Amino acid sequence: MTRQQVMRKAVSILLLCILFLPITQAAIDSEEGGGELWFSCENKNDCSLTEFHTGEASISETVNSASPLNPSTVFIELPMMPEQTEIALIPDVIKELQIDLKYQDDIFGVTRPDLQVTLIIAQSTTVIEFEGDSNPTDGMSGPHKVEDYSIDHQGDRLLWPGEEIRILLQFEIDRPGTWVLNLRGSSFMMLDIIWSEDIESRDVDEPSSDGNPMRTELDTMHYGALVEDDRDCWTFEVENHELLRITFVWEEVPAEIEQAHGQPDLILPDRRLAPAPDLETQVTNGETRMTWQWRALPTGEYDFCIGGRLNAFQPYEWIGLVAFEGIGPTSPEQFDYSSWEWQGYGMKGDEYGAVDLSSSSGVMIVVLSLCLLVGLSIELRRDSTSKPVRYGIFIPGVIILMLGGIISPAYSMAGEVQTSDQMSLDELIDTRLDQLWHAAHPNTPASSRALHVGATFGMLDGETLSVRLVADSAWPLDDGRWQLHIPEFYELDFESLIFAKVAQKSYSNPTDDLLDAHSRTFILLAARTLMLDVLMLEAMLVVDDLPDSSVINFQSKMTTSGSLGLIQDPTWGTRPVDIPEGRWRLMQDNLYPSLISITMLDGVKDDLEFRVQINGGIDHNLMYSSQGVKPSSPLFESQHLWMIAGISLVALGMFIENKRRKKAKVILSELISENIWN
Repeated sequence: MTRQQVMRKAVSILLLCILFLPITQAAIDSEEGGGELWFSCENKNDCSLTEFHTGEASISETVNSASPLNPSTVFIELPMMPEQTEIALIPDVIKELQIDLKYQDDIFGVTRPDLQVTLIIAQSTTVIEFEGDSNPTDGMSGPHKVEDYSIDHQGDRLLWPGEEIRILLQFEIDRPGTWVLNLRGSSFMMLDIIWSEDIESRDVDEPSSDGNPMRTELDTMHYGALVEDDRDCWTFEVENHELLRITFVWEEVPAEIEQAHGQPDLILPDRRLAPAPDLETQVTNGETRMTWQWRALPTGEYDFCIGGRLNAFQPYEWIGLVAFEGIGPTSPEQFDYSSWEWQGYGMKGDEYGAVDLSSSSGVMIVVLSLCLLVGLSIELRRDSTSKPVRYGIFIPGVIILMLGGIISPAYSMAGEVQTSDQMSLDELIDTRLDQLWHAAHPNTPASSRALHVGATFGMLDGETLSVRLVADSAWPLDDGRWQLHIPEFYELDFESLIFAKVAQKSYSNPTDDLLDAHSRTFILLAARTLMLDVLMLEAMLVVDDLPDSSVINFQSKMTTSGSLGLIQDPTWGTRPVDIPEGRWRLMQDNLYPSLISITMLDGVKDDLEFRVQINGGIDHNLMYSSQGVKPSSPLFESQHLWMIAGISLVALGMFIENKRRKKAKVILSELISENIWN
């Protein structure tokens, strides 16, 4: 073999090694497999969390001097390698954690020891205690394993570049033997990373600053990211115009790092600040589009700057436009902000075949029954020589009449009255708006905001959703059940309710100038959240049987559930306790709109516009008849029949008594006549 052939062979082997050598990377991200952390070790003192399987298939150690009085403690540390390079949103739970740790000795054979796992993510620590198995019934012990285990974030869900993830294993050995930690797919941690971003790759608009703005064209699409408290600036020429519009599109990011989206600085050619513009904000499936509009500005060279805040990051794109009045929809006044009404997105029943509902007729029944009882009380006072008739027919009839004609209707009427622990729909919405106002405050921790916004109608785990509703009809479903139609939903004026809450809560007058950032955030958040809350509530109003009354009491304890929706503002994160998690997920997937677009005009006139689109229909079988939906009902079914039965028995008793009395009078008359003749 020549020297050249040897070199070619060596290069080929080297290339093959490079191709098949796994890359030992574990910096987590939202790409497929980006949350997989595999336990990889060369030995007990050289372990790490990697993206691929590397190192030994297992590591082990023999302990000879351990005893119950003098146990041996084993520590294994697994840092993530290499360090984190992207910013990532850590989930609330560990999707799956499995550690295949075994111990073998001459007494019990193969067992599983007690294990303490400490998960360190940045500054937070989560401790998981695994109970061992010293006497497995099948002679073999499976791995330690948990799924959907809560992570203690301590209020911080973000992992920044350079921060670490580390796992510490600790277990004790109290008898001689050998422990084995199986690796290469047997021990791992899975995290469901739903968002991550490479800050450096998105921050393409640098360098720029107030003193060194980037020269550009106004009508060019610009891409970049606002990182922390940086100032991004541009300079451009503005030609003759009547309207100047600049539109920013902000990508969805976790609420913790979302930039403030404050009013940009537009510097006029004379170096003065441009007057306050009008603002149109549109949020579509988490993406925020903000259009700032100025009128009648001079021509010349402008500087345009946006500023960020510390510990914040958000990518954006922007473009400018100059136009003249009347040329297309270039001004906010030309958009149609008509009053928006509820469209019945949660109604999946068929209006054809609907049955009208009304409140119980208990009052008339009670009045009629009382009148009858007053009259019967006179009959009860009269002496009767027939105890079987009196106690066998007449009095049972009176009792049945009282039960069916007074007690049962009174029970039904009491069920239709709003109790102290119930809310009306208006009260429920007002309470929800108060909650959203606090959640939208800039100083509210992102984890707290997500928790309260994501809860269905704001009801957290363990709280009870109790609301009184009035239905006008029941719509049939294909499977024989009924969905209740609530007119109150169609009378809701979301816009008036939300702006009235701003006027009540905000210190600034929303009609004088641009709204403050808190109010803008609240308006957009409340519009989306209320719409989704009402959608789910409407969809849950399903009953198996046709109600006896139009008054519906929805009362159910809520429990934590998997949420849906946006990264920063999830939805439907709590569910009624009687609805299974799997069924709730199916309802979420089928009900959640494919498009939610909310546009707010902020300026001389404040308006809201909704665009909601739900693709396809929902299978009626996926809708659940919750036990929390409780139509008001009488104490006894068919109370009219009970009343009729009572009246019939009383009438029968009176008929028999009258017949007996007439017969007695005839006999008495005959006896008197005979005595006279004698």
